[in-house]
Amino acid sequence: MRAEHSSLVDYLASTLPAADRARIGLISFSQWTFTIGAVVETGVAARDLGSQVTFGFWADETPLKDTGWRASRRIANLLGSRTRDQNAEKALLASGFAKADFAAPPIRRWRPRDLPPLPKKVTRADVRSMTYRGSDMGRSILQVHPDANTPIRDDHVWPRAYVDAAMRSYAWAFDQAHQLIRDRDLTCVAVFNGRFTHDRAVAAAAQQLGVNVLYYDTGGYETDFDLTTASTHDWVDLQRRMHKMFESWDSPEREQIGSRWFLNRQTHADANNALFTGIQVVGHLEELPEGDPLVVYFSSSGDEIAELELNWSEYLHSQEQALSVLADACRRMPGAKLVVRTHPHMRLKPAEDLVDWVAAVERAKPDTHFGPESIVDSYSLMRSADIVFTYGSTSGVEAAFMGRPVVVMGPSAYDALGCAHRIRHASEIPALLQTPPDVFPDKALPYGLMMERRGFRYSAISGHGEHAKLGEVPVREASDLARRISDYFNRRSAARLLG
Repeated sequence: MRAEHSSLVDYLASTLPAADRARIGLISFSQWTFTIGAVVETGVAARDLGSQVTFGFWADETPLKDTGWRASRRIANLLGSRTRDQNAEKALLASGFAKADFAAPPIRRWRPRDLPPLPKKVTRADVRSMTYRGSDMGRSILQVHPDANTPIRDDHVWPRAYVDAAMRSYAWAFDQAHQLIRDRDLTCVAVFNGRFTHDRAVAAAAQQLGVNVLYYDTGGYETDFDLTTASTHDWVDLQRRMHKMFESWDSPEREQIGSRWFLNRQTHADANNALFTGIQVVGHLEELPEGDPLVVYFSSSGDEIAELELNWSEYLHSQEQALSVLADACRRMPGAKLVVRTHPHMRLKPAEDLVDWVAAVERAKPDTHFGPESIVDSYSLMRSADIVFTYGSTSGVEAAFMGRPVVVMGPSAYDALGCAHRIRHASEIPALLQTPPDVFPDKALPYGLMMERRGFRYSAISGHGEHAKLGEVPVREASDLARRISDYFNRRSAARLLG
């Protein structure tokens, strides 16, 4: 089955100059299936290309456990098991790598340098401004909340002990990576995603030393992983890839694959979308106001965009402000009716975030509001709209595929495809309500193709999940008992940090 890229070796050869791929470092803080798979595949491909590869499996070493940590090596070993990264190391050794290719954190007696002082009460805004050795530390800390009830509002006070531990963990990863890059004269490093605390620290250390960074992440629905020179939320680069991928693919297969992604979501057959649509009833639609036009606004999940490094003035400053100016424009246009569909994921988000958003909706005074708990089918609602507005939700590109005019008011991964119209100022809204933008459903298809076949399929690894192997060596997770005991102790440590 064809993927976006047919060969990781060819991709690395065409992406990195020979000097940049001479000595590649793969530093991992995660024990997830796809992240370890990506590290193994990238290491093997780089070796096949003639690179000297250094692995740093450091998930168990960080002062604060990474969001992708699953089990303690010590506990797993005491129970006669191994963690996934230990099994990966064993498999890589069996495949021909040397013990010297695996690096422990190089600074044995580590102490942080120049950590910023903490105020007595640490708000989200305080955290955002934090730096370490000239690197942007704060935003990476904000990517992982202390607990599931932490809202995204800037004045929310975070647990001081947690922030202190997160700062130390970032500093530890930065310093260790900085030293490793210098000790081994690495010419490139690869990290997961690039947003989270430890991976972002490694990327920052590499960039400070003038070393290239690769980012691995989840692949498409039918592929295994992705690897790119662009960070995960570089949506300009992602859309460039969409165009390139679609243009290089044979028709009609590209249309069939791209359409399948959209159609599976419309029928609720997409298991990856069940978290959002699980409570919705296919085809169910409650009474709507009679509007001319009927305007439907689909909100975005605020926490997923809160810490993107953007000029928010280009996006009407905030989602709440975007909804407010849209509501004002609808009230000024005779016959227009506004329906707001709050993102269903909000029902699983911090309670205070939902309270804040609902308050913003109430201030906007739409004609109808379907909350996150509503069983109304989002796709039936899209079909009923004369025009769809969104702050960058995937609903925008899905509505475009359905043939609805779409206006994007916030950051998105599809506004450059030609299927949706992006605005930059509230003054543009009245004209669009009067004359909706043109509709080009086919221009949404590159998005669906990318979601299905993004990245690479395994070449060195056979099997998937707990059946994955490199050669004859399984790359499985630690035992259930080891994970349960590890999780117990980790939760106890986290509870102490939360006070």
